[in-house]
Amino acid sequence: MTNDLASAAAQSLNRDPMVGLRLARVDGFEPAVALGTDELPAYLRRFTMLFADDATMRRGGIGRVTRAVNAQGEAVALKQLILPTRDEFDDDVAHEALVTKFKAAFREEYECHRALSGLKGFPRLYGWGEVDGVPAIVMEWVEGETLARLRPRFAVDNAGRLSPLVAARLGRDLFDLLCRMSLVGEGFVHRDISPANIMVRTARLPLDQQLAEGTFDLCLIDFGSSLALEPASAVARGGGRESFTERYATLRRATVAYAPPEMLTDDIADLRVLRMSPAIDVYAAASTVYELIAGVAPYEVAPSALGTSGSRKKTRDIASPYRLKMDTRPDYPAGAHAPGCDLTQLLRREPDVALAAAEQAQQMGLEPDSEELRDALAFVDAQLFDVVMACLSRNQGDRPEPAAVEAALTTFCDHYAQNVGRSLRGEPLTPCPMDASSRVVRRAAMIGTAAVCGIVWAVVVVSAALLASGARVAVAVGYISWSGTLPGIVAALALALPGMAGIAAGAMAHDRRTGFLHGVLALSACEVPVLIAVACTVFSQRAVASGFVAALIATYTLVWFLLSMGFAFELPVAAPRRAKTQTATPLAGGAAAVRAFVGATETSSDTSSTTKEV
Repeated sequence: MTNDLASAAAQSLNRDPMVGLRLARVDGFEPAVALGTDELPAYLRRFTMLFADDATMRRGGIGRVTRAVNAQGEAVALKQLILPTRDEFDDDVAHEALVTKFKAAFREEYECHRALSGLKGFPRLYGWGEVDGVPAIVMEWVEGETLARLRPRFAVDNAGRLSPLVAARLGRDLFDLLCRMSLVGEGFVHRDISPANIMVRTARLPLDQQLAEGTFDLCLIDFGSSLALEPASAVARGGGRESFTERYATLRRATVAYAPPEMLTDDIADLRVLRMSPAIDVYAAASTVYELIAGVAPYEVAPSALGTSGSRKKTRDIASPYRLKMDTRPDYPAGAHAPGCDLTQLLRREPDVALAAAEQAQQMGLEPDSEELRDALAFVDAQLFDVVMACLSRNQGDRPEPAAVEAALTTFCDHYAQNVGRSLRGEPLTPCPMDASSRVVRRAAMIGTAAVCGIVWAVVVVSAALLASGARVAVAVGYISWSGTLPGIVAALALALPGMAGIAAGAMAHDRRTGFLHGVLALSACEVPVLIAVACTVFSQRAVASGFVAALIATYTLVWFLLSMGFAFELPVAAPRRAKTQTATPLAGGAAAVRAFVGATETSSDTSSTTKEV
């Protein structure tokens, strides 16, 4: 018996990994990229003979995706079309027309995916073919998890809500993918963005490390509803592929809970134009971020705050989701820092938020579970909520551009810690503006000002250096004296180095305010020795001396103005301010008090990285 068990164990350890896999031969394989005649044979060997693991099969749109490996052990994803079943009342002609329609829609999905496969954040596409006479797509197998599966793990409370800062970071990286889709041709619209179609890759960086670093390797999948945009002129005159939406309307649908109203009906005017807009993805992506924040999609009624039993009505269960989304606005999201939350427990699962609040809170004498601290965090979170709600407008024209949303979320994430301190002190927050045109105007004004200052500064330096070059000077510092002609390069360096030092110091700072202070200090520190040296120098010509001193003052003023403009253009505009209440006596202990404030977070890092089921 012992020998038999040992033999069985040995056979189990030496089992062929290909056992149990289905052989999938891809016939008529078409590479997704152009290949030379010498490269094609090796490419065909890689992707025409695959071994599919049916245990990994999942459905995506009108296809099913299976993990497969080739003879070299390389993992790929094999997506096969799910052919429609024949109804007993359908004749041969009707069924064949339906099959043709499915195949055309599946091919359209392939072509859209093909144009995006070279961009970061989208699965790489390898080719097209048929498996057992059924159209199939061979593409990259993405190692990772969908947001739908990760949300319980990322959640910080029993309602399934994420930390608002983590939700904003995920939203920022998601809208960055939307911006990338506009880089190819006239742009693309995914039209089915949902937590189930957003993956966080884990092949390059572990999930916990991405969470700690605050940057996520997202990947959009399932292009079954995607569409390549056409030039505005073609759309306006009704040419091109005007019948595309009508042909595939029943096959290429969006997920109801996250889709905008225009994707939920076929009975409105200008449907083709409305469904060829990036605003569709803006609405769906914002709905996804809303769910990360609130634990439920925008039009799902959440259970009570106390977690008591109650009905949760899904958007898909409502008779007319289109009418619901057109006639009502979603509730303002209730985030993790809502009234009644256990802030102490939340901060243990939000290390970045705890660190952002710790120093300011302890200086003001606030305990980790104080209402003042909770209100300050909720006030900062409201900026994120406002960005999301702006994207959920029922009218396409009122939704912001993806780039504007990405910029607003980036500002929210970058200034979160500063805004927590500002909120606690009752100071105006650094805003997250959604007006893209205003941001463009301000940025253009800043660039224009910098260009003008730079040109004038260069003209002054060159002109003054040429004026002073060759001038007779005498320098006397104590018992040391020297006389001769002033080299032009020395004059140019004396004029240019202080400004260059100031600009370099300002550019290396982590924010505009610090950059302004560091830049002015470096500028002044380098300017003072130059002024002392000029004061100890006697020029043979008074006009040269006066011109050189004027040039020194002009270059200093120009660089100072440039630094101040860089700071001024980043100042808050109509920034919100929280009403500050009376606080307690500051806690003693300085850094020790900060460590005590966040100590629970540091000692419970294992808790924050374990799966929390909702």
